[in-house]
Amino acid sequence: MLQNLQIGLDDKLKNMSKGTKEKVQLILVMSREADLYLLDEPIGGVDPAARDYIIKTILTNYQEKASIILSTHLISEIESILDEAILIKQGNLILHDSVDEIREKKGVSLDALFREEFKC
Repeated sequence: MLQNLQIGLDDKLKNMSKGTKEKVQLILVMSREADLYLLDEPIGGVDPAARDYIIKTILTNYQEKASIILSTHLISEIESILDEAILIKQGNLILHDSVDEIREKKGVSLDALFREEFKC
């Protein structure tokens, strides 16, 4: 994965851009054989090309029987790859369902529901 990004094993994190640092952190996580991956805002604050790389890396490198819990406010960027969604507001669970069920029951996309629930 490092070779795909043209990052050398001796390259220093302090010399990397924010997007490249995010990718290196993701590589460290996804290169492990785990039953559960916890990813907190992995696509936040990076450009669209980096987001695409991060999403592709997650989808192509997790263990087949593993679960991924990914927190994000960028629902529109990942809605198409989600199986389930959990919405938590002020520490309270307000929704937990499959994304398909949410669309069917609510008649809106997960992103639209998220925007409605969390508007200021």
